[in-house]
Parts: sequence; structure tokens; C-alpha cells
Amino acid sequence: MEYQRADTAWMKRSMGLSFHWTDMSVNLDGTQKTYQEAVEAFPVEAFADAVADAGAQHCIFTLTHGKNFFPFPIPLVDEVLPGRTSKRDLAGELMRALKKRGIRFIAYYNHSCNNNDDVAWKTANGYADGPGHDLDRFAGIICGIVQYMAERYGDLIDAWWFDSPYSVDPAGPANTVSCDLNGWQFPWEKLVACAKSANPDAAVAINSGFIWGEPYTSQFLYTDHVDYYPGECLDLLYKGTPDAVPGIQETRWCCADSPRWVFNKGTRDAHNGTFAPPQFSDEQLANAFRVNLEADRMITLNVLIDQSGTINPEALAQFKRIRAQFA
Repeated sequence: MEYQRADTAWMKRSMGLSFHWTDMSVNLDGTQKTYQEAVEAFPVEAFADAVADAGAQHCIFTLTHGKNFFPFPIPLVDEVLPGRTSKRDLAGELMRALKKRGIRFIAYYNHSCNNNDDVAWKTANGYADGPGHDLDRFAGIICGIVQYMAERYGDLIDAWWFDSPYSVDPAGPANTVSCDLNGWQFPWEKLVACAKSANPDAAVAINSGFIWGEPYTSQFLYTDHVDYYPGECLDLLYKGTPDAVPGIQETRWCCADSPRWVFNKGTRDAHNGTFAPPQFSDEQLANAFRVNLEADRMITLNVLIDQSGTINPEALAQFKRIRAQFA
């Protein structure tokens, strides 16, 4: 059956923010609560107010990143590896708070089987070599997690941003596969179908990464069952390669402040116990916005956020200034 692409018209010229809030996030003072404690304490309304005040039209938020910890209850994960979920449905609260303010929600999901980022998780789900090695089981768990999220949140999820396909499929420009695939193929089309199971118009992107030192964002496709390009890059002026397929929406996504993405201990230490300053001047950022908006691309800036939910004020203020120029 021919793939029916989602309506991504809303992405054209949309300017938004993203946040990598994970189990590795620390507070500005260097302290760190347990993940579950941090989930319980996260200030949803204050966060949503700050994102709205900055003028963001969409928000990418990490539901998992380096490790598979989830800010909501999910029985399947509890069965595979207990201790990785929360009682509070923080994800749902965030989606509803942002939706109330007219902000689209893009769910970031990472299977977290990258090298040794989360050995316990990949061992438990069948990805790791050894007695439990079972790639069909692994794919079933990942697709089951995505389908659960899709059905739990329905049209609260406007789009999906899937990361790290290069850890399960060596076909793209990056290859970080760390177990014996032996010719096995990840079921990309099944994953996309699961993501759209409760909302067929949820747009999907699968990130093929980028090659360090090259001034482009990869637009390699693991499957043509996608709706937009993820656009991860080190500079908003990076060119996309290969050329975009007609009908698949182009985007650009880079860090406003630290290219480390997550405000963890290493990021904090690298900036003497505080947030990183903006990477680009207002003039540089305004020019990059102008170029991308003229090309009808969606633009996202990642801004550091600490475990308490405090957003980097300097980077947030810069986004607000630049956003206002294109209102």
C-alpha cells in the first residue's frame, strides 16, 4: 500500500524550541534528584509559560535520550526493566499545557541502544549479544513502546522525532551498530505505523545523523515512510544532502547554547557551574532564520534546561528577540 504522508503544512516556517531533559540532567547547583523525584517536581505550567512567552510555535521534548527512562507510566517497560518509569504522567501534562497555549508537541524518542549508553536496557530487551540476544524481540519492544505512547496520547502528539537508527541499521552515513545483526533488518515501516496508530496525521522523522566536520545535515532515508527530515546540524545554515524528496518537509535543528544538548554534570562543569552562553550572535541567528524561513523550513533551537525545569535564560531571551523579528 502506498504511504500516505501526513499534512506537514504547519511545519513550514514554524519556529520552535527543544529540550533535552533526561535522567542525566542536574540542577544548576550541581545537585541531582532521582529521576522519579525530578519528574514529580517538574513545574509544568511555569515551563509552558516560558516556552509560550518566548514565542515558540512548536516544542521538541525528549521522552527518552541516553537511557530509556520514561516520564510517565508504561507497563511494557516495567516488565522489561523495572525502575525506568514514573507514576506521574509528566509527558501528558506537558503536551496538554503546551497545546492549551497553541504550541505543537513533537515527541523525541531514542531506543537507547547506543554503544554502552544503557547496557542494562539493551541487555534486557534483546539487543545485546549474549544469551538474551533476540533482535525480533527487541524490535517488538521498541514498536510496542511507541504504539503505547501513540495510543495513550493520540492527537496530543503532532509529530515524532526518532533518533539513533544508525545503531540498528548500518545503511546510512553513520554506523554505530554494537551487536551482531547478521543480516537482520529493523522494521522501519512497522515503527512508523505504530507511531501513527492513533493519529494518522502525526508526522514522522527518522534521524540519520550527520558526519562531524562536514557542513551539511543528512537527509538520508532509511525508509520513504516518513513525513519530514529531522534536520540535526551544527549550524542552521548547513545544507541538506542529498536533495529533499518532494513532499517531505525540510527542517533545521541545532543547539542555541551548548552543543552537548543535555545539562548534565559534564556540561555544567564545562561552563563553571552555569549554563553555556549562546553560540551565535543575534545577527548570525537572524540571518540563519531568514534563510530557512525563505525556504519554508521548520527551525528548532535546543536550549539547555536543568533538572528543576529552569531554562537557560540568556538563550531563551535570544530566541525571543529573533523570533519577534519574524512574527
